[in-house]
Amino acid sequence: MLVIVSDLHFRDGTAGEHNVSTRALEGFLQSLAVAAQSARAREVTILFLGDIFDLLRTEMWFDVPEAERPWGLSGAPPEALERHAGRILDAILGHPVNRETFALLGGRLAEQFPLFPGEPQRIYIPGNHDRLCAQFPSLLRKAAQALGAADDAVRHVYRDARYGVVARHGHEWDVFNYEGGRSFADEDYVRVPIGDVITTELVAGLPYTIMRHPKIQQLPPATQQALQRNLQQIENVRPLHATLHWLFYQVQQHEWLRGVVEDAIDEVVAHFNGLPFVRDWYRRHDRWPSPLDEADQIQAVLFVLDKFRVTRMGGLLALAEALKGIRPRPAEDAARKELSGADPDVYYLVCGHTHQPTQVPIQIGQAADGKPMERVYLNTGCWGTRHVEAADGGFVSWKQLAYAVFYAEDENVGPDPVRRGFPSFETWAATLKESLTWPPLGR
Repeated sequence: MLVIVSDLHFRDGTAGEHNVSTRALEGFLQSLAVAAQSARAREVTILFLGDIFDLLRTEMWFDVPEAERPWGLSGAPPEALERHAGRILDAILGHPVNRETFALLGGRLAEQFPLFPGEPQRIYIPGNHDRLCAQFPSLLRKAAQALGAADDAVRHVYRDARYGVVARHGHEWDVFNYEGGRSFADEDYVRVPIGDVITTELVAGLPYTIMRHPKIQQLPPATQQALQRNLQQIENVRPLHATLHWLFYQVQQHEWLRGVVEDAIDEVVAHFNGLPFVRDWYRRHDRWPSPLDEADQIQAVLFVLDKFRVTRMGGLLALAEALKGIRPRPAEDAARKELSGADPDVYYLVCGHTHQPTQVPIQIGQAADGKPMERVYLNTGCWGTRHVEAADGGFVSWKQLAYAVFYAEDENVGPDPVRRGFPSFETWAATLKESLTWPPLGR
C-alpha cells in the first residue's frame, strides 16, 4: 500500500500559527493502519511529496542581510545560507506543536499503530517551500530524520511500477516556483524562483510591515495580537489575486486600518520591486513581444496592490477579477504531456503543490501486458486552514486535509478479496469547520 501526502507546511510560527496538529496526524495514521489491514497489505510506504517544511513563510529571513537571503542577486554565500536555513529548520522542528508531531512521525509507527503489517517505509521529496533541504545535505538529513525517512540522497521524483505511480511535487510546471529546465537535473531544483521572494518579501512581509507601523504600536497589546493573528492569515488566501479582496475585507471590517494598510502596501511593493533579484528576474522573463508573459503577470498584480486605495476599490476589484483568468492550468497540461509519453506500466501521475485535491482522467491506453489502461492525473491537495471568498465578498474559513492511497494488484479495497488486474487508488479529503473566521479586534 502506497500513501501519498503533500503540502503540510510545518512552520516556525513567526509568521503565524498555522501548524497541523498532532491529533490530526494521529487520526490520519490510524486510518492508514486500518486501511492496510483491510487491504491485506504486506507493506506500507508513506511518501511525503514536498512542501512538508516551510522555510519561506517565516519572519526570520528579515533578520538576515539581504545579500545572505536565498535571492541575493549574486547568490548568497553557501555557508551563510546553509546556516540561516538551518536555524529556520531547527525552529520548525523545535516549535512546541511540532515537537510532539515529529516525535510521532519519526518514531516507530508500527508500535503506536499495531494494525500496520510492519514498520511503514517513509520517503521524503522536497518541494519548492522546502527547496533548501534539497540544496544542503545537512538540512535534508534533519528533515528526513524528523519524518522517519531515509536521508541517503535527495530525490525529486518517485516511481513504483507495482502501484503504477510516478510522483513529483508538481512545482516543476509552475513558472513562478521553478526556475530550472526540463532536464529535471539536481541543479535545476536549487535555482531560486521568484515565488520564494513573493512568499517571504510580499506575503510574510506585509503583516510584518503593518505590525511595525507607529499607529499599530500604540494599540493595546491584546488588540495588536489579535490584529497580527488576522493579518498573518493572508498566507492562507489563494490564489494571489484574492489577496486584494482579502485586504479590502479587512479594511471594511476595521476602517481604522485603512491608512496603515495602504502605507504598508506602498512600502512592501516598492521594496520588492527594488530588489536586485526581482529586477533581474523581470529582465530575464519579460519577453517582448510576448503578451502577458510571467513578468507581466506579476507586474499586473503588483500594480493592483500598489494602487490599493479604499476610495477607488470598485475599479481595482474589477481588475483583480480579470486577473483570475491569467494563468493556465499548467499541472494538468503537463500531466497530459508526461503521461502520453510514459512507460506502459505508468497509470497515475501524482503531484501536490496546487493545494487543490483533484483527479483528472487523461488517457485511455494500453498496459505492458496488452490490457486496456486508464491514465489519471491526481493532486494530493494540502493540509491546513483555507479562507474561501463568500458570495457577498467576505471570507469563510475551515480546515482541510487530503491524501491519496494506492493499492497493488494483489491488494484489495473493501471487505472481499478482489484481484483487479491493475493498480487501484482511492483519495480522501476532509473539511472541518469549528470556529468563526475573524475574531473581533477591538480598537
